[in-house]
Amino acid sequence: MARLAILGVISLTGCGGLSDSYGLDPGEATYDALKAATATCQAKGGEIRLRGSSEGRNLSNYECAIGKAR
Repeated sequence: MARLAILGVISLTGCGGLSDSYGLDPGEATYDALKAATATCQAKGGEIRLRGSSEGRNLSNYECAIGKAR
């Protein structure tokens, strides 16, 4: 029974573990704002990236990609 529980946990973490991405809050994408957002994202194990073909003037055009979402 314990083996079955361990296999279930392993399969859940393997498929869905830390593959998350979230958009940044709206606001002007100044140097200081991006620096703070980058530090917060990196603390969660992610990296900031520009969404699609966005311009990059607004923070909401960026996202923090974590794990497999990178």
